[in-house]
Amino acid sequence: MPRLPLPLQAALREAVAARFGQPLRYPSHCDALELELQQNAATAGRRLSPSTLRRFFGLVDKDGGYHLHTLDTLARYAGHADFAAFGQSVSGMALQQSAAPQNATTDIPELLAMEQLAYPERLLLGYFLGRITRPAQPGGPAAPLALQLATHPAGQEFYVESFVDLAHLTGAFGEVLATYLQHKHTPEAQLFGHAALFLAEFLAQDEPAWRQRLAVVRALPVPPEVHAFPRGRRAFAEIVTAWHEAPNGVVPAELLTQIRQEAATVPRTVVPQAPLPAFYNLFPAGYHFFVAEALFLTGQFPALLDWLAFTNREFPDLAWLETNVFDQLMRAFQAVAELRTGLISARAPHLHLLFNLETNSWLLDYFQVHIWLVELHFAAGTDAAEETRLRSHIKEFTALHRMPFFERVAEEIGAA
Repeated sequence: MPRLPLPLQAALREAVAARFGQPLRYPSHCDALELELQQNAATAGRRLSPSTLRRFFGLVDKDGGYHLHTLDTLARYAGHADFAAFGQSVSGMALQQSAAPQNATTDIPELLAMEQLAYPERLLLGYFLGRITRPAQPGGPAAPLALQLATHPAGQEFYVESFVDLAHLTGAFGEVLATYLQHKHTPEAQLFGHAALFLAEFLAQDEPAWRQRLAVVRALPVPPEVHAFPRGRRAFAEIVTAWHEAPNGVVPAELLTQIRQEAATVPRTVVPQAPLPAFYNLFPAGYHFFVAEALFLTGQFPALLDWLAFTNREFPDLAWLETNVFDQLMRAFQAVAELRTGLISARAPHLHLLFNLETNSWLLDYFQVHIWLVELHFAAGTDAAEETRLRSHIKEFTALHRMPFFERVAEEIGAA
């Protein structure tokens, strides 16, 4: 379980105490808070034991950190959507520093580099920095602090490479990546940045830009130790390009064979034992997810079924993985592939069981459109009202985030 930086824990304690009406100084206070959490509309169904509350408020000794369920529940009780949203409520100082002269922002990147902070703590701190520097609107510019983080080694690792803000990829996070590429020149960093920008340009359907970027991605060296996620993004680029160029819209079998061969050479991600949000670079089957995403979006359903069977053989632990947006999406992709290859009917799965995602909200800003596309596959031709609702959501998303490719995918689902 990740440890909280002490200032964040103190701030959350104060926020909960303010809602409770008094400081929580005695065990009886924690007993009363347990009951109040059960009765509070914002936290209904999310139980925290008195022992957990006593540890959080320092009434008993506590080693280690806290489950995100605990932090989300307390944040909701304090009036926030989740623990991530709570981070925004304590962001005033950081935002003021981001607008201050350049030397004032260096304190925050240096905080990420503190040796006293454990790896999970740095990830969580980078997560909060990502949340508080996001523009209010998808088309807004990158915050000065976000650009500063992109120039600092600790900011690059724990913010840029971990908090990958795909929803703002065609805007603010694209600016962050451009700055990052100017300051981090390792082969892995260059592949990570350019492959992500390829995605932005492809989703924007800017063909001159993505073709130029593809040439850069293909020319980059890829040493054996390069992380699975940027390599997966490169495979994604090859699949969607082949689909775009194929007269029949079918990705050549030779390319899929090549990608499977590369999968055997991709290093396995070492995932910390403590439960963490689904940070971009901590999913064990990262390369395999991006291949699956590409096959899903391009409608390669027989190939997708085959790839997911291969993935499950290679990563049997995915069957027991704690709720994770990448894992959940691959299960949903499989349901669609089974539908489109005739293995199941449109009424077979209970779609609400496919998605059990309470955390990872910054990822879901982007992957929500994937969830709508999955649901659209099952609604198209069977539920006119639901189909209309989903198409409206997808159209609004593509306009807001400047990613018209997703609307093209939705149109092809209707024609299937």
